[in-house]
Amino acid sequence: MGAVTKPPIAHLSLAGLGALLLATLGLTPGCGGLPRAPANPSTEGLHAEAVAPPAGMEDAPPAPLSLHPGDVVALRLQSAEVTSVDGLTVDSRGVLHVPLAGDVDVRDVPLSEAERRVEAALQRFDRTVRVGITLEDPQGQQATVVGAVNEQGRFRVVPGMRLADLYATAGGGVTSSEAPSVTLADLHLARLVRGGQALPVSLALALQGDPRHNVRIQPGDQLFVPAQLGGLISVVGEVRSARVIIPSDGLRLSQAVAMAGGYSRDANYGDIRIVRGPREAPVVYRAALDHIAAGEHPDPVLAPGDIVLVGSSALADFRDGMGAISGVLSILSTAAIGLAIPLTAP
Repeated sequence: MGAVTKPPIAHLSLAGLGALLLATLGLTPGCGGLPRAPANPSTEGLHAEAVAPPAGMEDAPPAPLSLHPGDVVALRLQSAEVTSVDGLTVDSRGVLHVPLAGDVDVRDVPLSEAERRVEAALQRFDRTVRVGITLEDPQGQQATVVGAVNEQGRFRVVPGMRLADLYATAGGGVTSSEAPSVTLADLHLARLVRGGQALPVSLALALQGDPRHNVRIQPGDQLFVPAQLGGLISVVGEVRSARVIIPSDGLRLSQAVAMAGGYSRDANYGDIRIVRGPREAPVVYRAALDHIAAGEHPDPVLAPGDIVLVGSSALADFRDGMGAISGVLSILSTAAIGLAIPLTAP
């Protein structure tokens, strides 16, 4: 999956923040003994270990059509003559108010059982009556999808619908206008909630067709799909267009710089810093794209949350000490989150 970029904001640009960060770090000649950026960030232990995906669950067999709060039904009563009662709604208690018979509990029971219960209630007044129930308006047969999807709301649960189907019905994840084929939704952190409990399933694995995760959807299910906000990569300093980038697996330093429009006229190709790790105690690595292009150093893979600072040819190096960086990093992180695409209210 490719990476998605967002344009810099107008009044407080990432380029301006990058310049502020460079000034705050201070400058001294030489590399200052900073460690070279590793080829793969996963070996450094600076980020929390990836959370193991949920275990999934056994596929449930198809369930018969049941009544749920909000469903509108019609009764067909057959006795000495045939009559119909239309427009009866299952209330929030799961109760159907039947004329003459009163309240009948039909919540979450198959239609055949609901017919038997209504028939039993009416046979107190007419021992020969037989009852048929028709689902007129399946307002209760719906699941809810909210978060970073193209269409939030409640959607009809059709027979056989699975988790991947529900996600697709909501239009899939929101995307950037610059790369409409790449979603900004965090599929790994999405949650399917049923009866107030999150099911042990992964939307990412469901979309891959894993049967233990692509479970059948039931009326009342709720799917929450968060946006990818926590792991944005920032590219600032002497680049043509400072950017916040949605990371992808294997995104390398040279690619991130290219996505930011490449170097500016004043850039120092040999003076790049990668700020990584927790904001309260980050680690700064050095990198030199001229050495990378020559094959002398590996092109490092970036990690979610990295900040790439491209130095100026007039200001060759950054000060090693990190005491002055924490406040500016906090500002930069806040600005990056503010660049995330706003979700449209349903």
